[in-house]
Amino acid sequence: MGKTQKQPYSVLLADDSPQDRLLMRLALQSHPRLSVVGEVSDGIETIAYLSGDGPFTDRKQYPFPDLLILDLKMPRKTGYEILEWLQAQAFDELRIVVVSGSVLPEDRDRSIALGADAYYVKAADRLKREAMVRGIEGLLKKSRPRKTVRR
Repeated sequence: MGKTQKQPYSVLLADDSPQDRLLMRLALQSHPRLSVVGEVSDGIETIAYLSGDGPFTDRKQYPFPDLLILDLKMPRKTGYEILEWLQAQAFDELRIVVVSGSVLPEDRDRSIALGADAYYVKAADRLKREAMVRGIEGLLKKSRPRKTVRR
């Protein structure tokens, strides 16, 4: 991603739990290179935000994110459905990190197979959340091969 040293990465939080979004927002606050630009609570809102549709048409108010932090278990469309939808989009620079309550290896494997750049299990412990955010920040600094769009 073409960010200078001083430019923050913009983050969209997609999680149906207000408490989980709050915990993630608090963890991100101690990392000035990561700035939450939007929060959505279901899959339909996630797609609308990323597409710039409906209430999210104003890109000054709702800028396109560099990073999507995505929960798998959301109403209206699941995280898996979002990942499948993203495969057909030309959002080459968007990084996707799944943060789920599931510890099942098959959920991690499926998320990665569907294009997630990383998978983390939600942590109630502040130190574990901080380590996760450091890992996410490190991921953003790495270059990656260009995605091929699958249809």
